[in-house]
Amino acid sequence: MPLTIANLTAGVSTDGNNVVTGTGIFDDMMETVNAHMAAQFNLGRITGSDYATVYLTAIQATVQQAVAYTIGIQKGNAEESLLLQKEITEFAQTEQATKVAPTTTSVAGRANNLSSEQAKGFKWNAENKYLKSLLDAYAINVSVSKEADSDTAILQGGTSTASIKGVIDEMKPT
Repeated sequence: MPLTIANLTAGVSTDGNNVVTGTGIFDDMMETVNAHMAAQFNLGRITGSDYATVYLTAIQATVQQAVAYTIGIQKGNAEESLLLQKEITEFAQTEQATKVAPTTTSVAGRANNLSSEQAKGFKWNAENKYLKSLLDAYAINVSVSKEADSDTAILQGGTSTASIKGVIDEMKPT
């Protein structure tokens, strides 16, 4: 609800007794101000030109408060709408209405799975680079020495888990 004159003073008219009536926020506040002003005037506490000064000051303060009150209501309504939208968004991302882990098919659950798989991929990549460095060093060693290599039979395809095949099998991503 935008701030409009209708919010502050709606359906204003005067009745037969010159009493302004309206249903806006300012109208409701001014009814109270007028009742207090009339009481103070009838008790003789506000007289003559003082009445005009006090009344003008009261109107200015009442307008300010009516505007502030209207804006406060609007702000509250906007914040409530925002919170409702956040609730919908959070549910869509987690597919959970309570404070539990998101489902694996939700946006957040898939993001978690992706992060986990990326971590595995980074580890596998690092291990692959390390194995390549070892194999390159081995190949250089064999090509430079030109000798039969009986010490590395396991690396050349033996049955131990330390064999190249065993190392590669162990490093495959899951």
